Amino acid sequence: MGDLWRALGYLQKYWPVTLGAFASLLIVTLTSLISPQILQVLINRGISASNLSVIFYASLLLLLVAGIRNLFTFTQGFWSEKASQSAAYEMRNAIFARLEHLSFSYYDQAQTGQLMTRVTSDVDTVRTFTGNGLLQLVNAIVMLLGSALILLLTNWRLALIVLTIVPAILSIFLFFLRRIGPRFRLIQQKLGNLNTILQENLAGVRVVKAFVREPYELARYRTANDDLLKENLTIVRGTSLSFPLIFFIANLGTLAVIWFGGAQVIGGMFHSLRSQVRQWQSWDERVRANPRSSI
Repeated sequence: MGDLWRALGYLQKYWPVTLGAFASLLIVTLTSLISPQILQVLINRGISASNLSVIFYASLLLLLVAGIRNLFTFTQGFWSEKASQSAAYEMRNAIFARLEHLSFSYYDQAQTGQLMTRVTSDVDTVRTFTGNGLLQLVNAIVMLLGSALILLLTNWRLALIVLTIVPAILSIFLFFLRRIGPRFRLIQQKLGNLNTILQENLAGVRVVKAFVREPYELARYRTANDDLLKENLTIVRGTSLSFPLIFFIANLGTLAVIWFGGAQVIGGMFHSLRSQVRQWQSWDERVRANPRSSI
């Protein structure tokens, strides 16, 4: 966790851009939550009631909300990328400055490929998280809380049905992080090992050729490359199992809402029809008992 805060610390220098990206994210999330409410008014008070004025103004409001969402989606992406690229720039400079002042004994033990991986691939991974990854995490939390609040205010019974799938999805996601998360560190290590073999061969290619060690170096590089491939395939298999299961559970929640919500709607319609039939029967009985009352 300390490494994460150190990485986020590089955003302090660019706090106006970072704050703008987060503000844009909140506006985009707010417009996404407002759009279904406008559609509800459009359908219930406009289309169902055949009210053209409500349809017109609700359609204009939807267009306005869509325009605002698209505008701030652009600013969110632009500012988040600018902040993350600036933070990566600062990190690369800091790492290189640190490498320039390390002792000779450190370089006697450290591998050049590992150092190159830290300056390039590792920094790019941190940049991806500080830019898009962190914003998506905040967006997911805000969207979950906002959607839960709106659902509870609309229909708390259906909201509870939807919210029951959240612990199941969260447990699968945590299981994925616990099992697959450490694999990402192994991938970076194996990528560094592969870069080390490549750097050593390119730097000492004359020595390799002089001692006719091409087959040995080819086998060593292939072994390192196979290890990297196996780790990547392990992550791919874990992702292919976890995320489809998450989507399946989410679809089950949608199916449950349609089932119970449809039952409530049909039950309400049957209740209304019964009351209308009873009123008609009582009126018919009064007419038969006193025909003049119908005149």
